[in-house]
Amino acid sequence: MDYYYNYEPGRLRIRTPYLHNNPQNAAAFEKNLRELRGILTVETNPLTGSALLHFDEKIISRDQLIGFLEKNRYFILSEAKTSDEVIEQATEKVLDVVEKVVVDSVDGGIGED
Repeated sequence: MDYYYNYEPGRLRIRTPYLHNNPQNAAAFEKNLRELRGILTVETNPLTGSALLHFDEKIISRDQLIGFLEKNRYFILSEAKTSDEVIEQATEKVLDVVEKVVVDSVDGGIGED
């Protein structure tokens, strides 16, 4: 499982192997995050390994929050993909398939009698 993050002001969604298929880790993660000053809500999904954090940026910044996640080994920013990178990779895969279908059809694989 890859690390992933998406940030909007006051909202951070992450995906991390730490949470993936591990309800005990998810419970500990939620408990620790809820004790952090400035955290408004914490939602985890162990099935997907994701967490959605809402926070007050007047109290804790995005960088401070990510620093906390890294310090506690929940998340590694340098290994994380952004939503734009995930979309780009998915698009490249789709285009590869489309290219193969088009090349096969031009080479006589589809529609020839």
